[in-house]
Amino acid sequence: MLFNMTKRLAVYLPDGIYEFLERWAGNERRSVSNLAAVLLEQSVRSRENWELSIQKANKDTPHDHQPT
Repeated sequence: MLFNMTKRLAVYLPDGIYEFLERWAGNERRSVSNLAAVLLEQSVRSRENWELSIQKANKDTPHDHQPT
């Protein structure tokens, strides 16, 4: 998957989650927005890899179903 265009996304978070992200971002000397973008990108790449592995496993698994 190619990510060559930057898009804007608005999200609503519970206070506790936002406060946790604020602390985490502060520890890494980055903005909450940047941290959230990094976390989302990592999550999407992980999901993409998982989906690809499932597709590969399905291709490599012989199917017991015979046409009727």
